Amino acid sequence: MSVLDQEEFIQLRKFKGKTDKEEVRKILDEIEEQVSKGVSLRSSIIFTYANYVEEIRKNKDFYSLISAILEKYSPKLGIENVMELIISTVS
Repeated sequence: MSVLDQEEFIQLRKFKGKTDKEEVRKILDEIEEQVSKGVSLRSSIIFTYANYVEEIRKNKDFYSLISAILEKYSPKLGIENVMELIISTVS
């Protein structure tokens, strides 16, 4: 079974075309940058979401799902791969 067949990615597909892909990429890139500096993934998500609080509030369910996907799949697949899966799923 593919990762894309998992429940989280099925739910993520419901947001296809409803989010600004470039804004999502910018937020994910900042999370990745924080992680590469040695900050834990959870702390990176919290810090980055705080910087984009207005965007996060507008799409709370979407970004909660993104957080869950990152935390669940990044240890197995790597944050870069998970980010690309997220972007390709919502594009």
